[in-house]
Formats: sequence, C-alpha cells, structure tokens
Amino acid sequence: MSAIEDLLALHQVDKQARGLRSRVENAQAYLNAQERQLDELNGTDEEFAQRSKLTQATISNLETEAGSIDDRTNKLRDDLKNSSTTKQYNAILEEINNLKEAKSQIDDRALAELEGLENINGQIESLSAKITERTTVRDSARIELKERTDEVADQLAVLEAERAEKASVVPDAALEIFDQAADDFEGDSMAPLEEIDRKRLEYGCSCCNVSLPFNLVNTIMADDNIVQQCKGCLRILYATEELRGALVKK
Repeated sequence: MSAIEDLLALHQVDKQARGLRSRVENAQAYLNAQERQLDELNGTDEEFAQRSKLTQATISNLETEAGSIDDRTNKLRDDLKNSSTTKQYNAILEEINNLKEAKSQIDDRALAELEGLENINGQIESLSAKITERTTVRDSARIELKERTDEVADQLAVLEAERAEKASVVPDAALEIFDQAADDFEGDSMAPLEEIDRKRLEYGCSCCNVSLPFNLVNTIMADDNIVQQCKGCLRILYATEELRGALVKK
C-alpha cells in the first residue's frame, strides 16, 4: 500500500475512535460543568450561612446592650423618686432621656439587622432548593458518564489497537502531520481534491476551498507516497478514485 492509502486507512479508524472518545469526553465535560455549578452554589451558600451567623451575633449583642440600658433606666427611675434636690433630679432625668435616645437607636439598628437576617435566610432557602436540584442533575450526569464509558470501552479498545497497528506502518514524519491535523480538526485530518473547472485546470481543497496550483495536483496524482498538505488548512490532500478516473478520461 502507498503512504496515502495507509493514511486513509488510519484516518478511517482514527475517526471512529475519536467519535467514541468524544461521547465519553462530552459526558465528562457535562459532568464537570454540573460540578462547577454545584461548587459555586455551595460556596455562595456557605457565604450566606456565615453572614447569617454574624447578623445573629450582632442582633444578640444589640439585645444585650438594650437590656443593659433598660436595667440602667429602671435604676435611674428609682433614683429619680428618691432624689433630694432639683439639681440631682434634673441630672438623673437628663441621663434617662439620653438612655431613651440610645435605646431608640439600638432598636432601629436591631430592626434593620432583623430585616437583613430575614433576607439572608430567604436567600439560603432559595439556594438550598437550587443545590438540591443541581445535585440531582450532577448525580444523573455521573450515571450517564459511567454508562457511556462502559458502553464504548470494548469497542474503543479494539479500535485503538487497530489504530496503533495502522499507524505503525506510516512514516514518522507523515504520522506527525496526520496527528497534528487530526487534533486540529477533530479527526478530519485528510481532504480530497475538489475539481472546480476541468477545462481551466482549477482544483481546490474540498475542506477549506483554497485554490490549489495544478502542478501540486499533478504531484498528488502522480505519486501516492508523497504527502502534500493544503496551504490553507494544512490537512493532507489526496485524490479520490473518481477524480483520478475523470482526469484519465480527459
């Protein structure tokens, strides 16, 4: 077999193997995406849980502070009843009024914190539902990945062994070109020549439509052991039997 024939045989097996691998890779990519989204949701949930704890601690501190003010106010009211001079009475009354103002500010702050806590807990509840839903999707993706992996394992092993066998007869330089093109174009490493205008001797690459000089076409037609690449897409060019027959008739 010629080099081009060996490459075409390799190309056929390589595409089949890549097709099977892509099924597993797509399932793995989908699973990875679900796990990333789940990690993001869990991370956000942890942030809200921390904010909830901090807000609850703030509310508790404000309640303690408000309770201390109430205790002080009650004591001052007793002192007010027992005050013996106008000066003492006024001083105690002024302190009571100051404490009332401070208590009012603390109550306002506590109310704002309670509203904030309610909002945070609402966010946590919403996230919990999303996490449950995303976990279900993630678990389904894991099952699908395992099913696809098991489904293609035997067939893929056969194809990979066959690919290795066919690659072993291809010269190293040609194999390197083939592998690079296959990686770049998801297995579409080879491109048949395309006849554009027979009378004008116009031919091109069937994959990228780049026009090819006729002397290159002649070289490809003349020797199947010469590996020629398209100048546009770098795929390996070859002539189909149909094209060869048409040129012979010409």
